[in-house]
This record gives sequence, structure tokens and C-alpha cells, in this order.
Amino acid sequence: MLMLEQGMGPEEVCRLRVEDVDLENAQLFIPHGKTKAARRRLTLTEASVEILKARVAVGQGQYLFPHRNDPNRPTLKVDDAHDRVIESLEKEGIALFRHYDFRHTFASLTAIAGMDLVTLAAILGHSRIEMVLRYAKPSFDHQAEQVKRVERFNEGKQIAEYEKRHPSTGESLQVSLQ
Repeated sequence: MLMLEQGMGPEEVCRLRVEDVDLENAQLFIPHGKTKAARRRLTLTEASVEILKARVAVGQGQYLFPHRNDPNRPTLKVDDAHDRVIESLEKEGIALFRHYDFRHTFASLTAIAGMDLVTLAAILGHSRIEMVLRYAKPSFDHQAEQVKRVERFNEGKQIAEYEKRHPSTGESLQVSLQ
């Protein structure tokens, strides 16, 4: 859920420590990463705050998602558990997904919601916009809606231009277009 809510990668979630979380200010610090952009502060969604509150409450070590044998070591990978879930889903005829699909979904949904790519790159921890384009994939329906939005915008400009050129007629281009 944190990957889907915050756009974090699986390793970022696994390495979260209690000290990285500021529940009072609904913020999270990601201190690790290959680049400066990957080390970042995130504003938490309400759902993420609730998840992290629960993890802090039951935590016994420094990591919020500790290794099952040592609470002072992070869970380094969840591939085995993920693979078992995927195997059971395949038997039920449910499509496969990867951990990073949650991050891709986050990127797509936030782009569809109108977030600019510079901000989205910062949230995802990317230093280049081109990386965001690998993650954010607007659906066909969203693309179609955006085309309609541009069309409505252009119609509005045409109406305004017509009324500017023909102020005394009292007619509206809207009527003549119909």
C-alpha cells in the first residue's frame, strides 16, 4: 500500500526506519538512494499515515518492516512471498504483476490527476523527467478525455473570437455552430 500511496519502490519501503517517519507532520524521509534526487522527503497521504502509525506501534526494532529473524535488520526482499502470491493468483486466472507495478500505477494516477512531471519526478526520486515517462502511462480513456478537453477549450476560444468580431449582432457562435 505504501508503494501505491507514495510511489515508493519496494526497497525503499523495506528499508524504512522509525527515525525516517514524522507522523506529526505527515512526512517521510528516504535517506538511501543512488542519486541525490532519490534521497528525499515525502508528504504522506492519510492512508500512509495510518499504515505507518500501525507499524510504529508494533515495531520492536529500528525498522518498520524488519527481517523476520532480526528486528534490527530490514527485510531485504519480498520476492519469495510475492512469488507465492503470484503462483496462487495464476491458478485463479488473475493477471500477473510486479512490485514496481504499484509505483507505475501511482505515477500514472498522479499524472492523470494533473500533477506536473517535475513534481512527479521529485516525488519518485528521479533526477530526470525522462525517467518519469517510463512510469506514467495515461490510459486510453484519459487520453480521449484530454482530447475532448482541448476541443472544448478551442470551441471556447472560437466563440470568444466570434463575439469579439461581431459584438453588435447579439448572435452567438454557439447558436450558429448548432
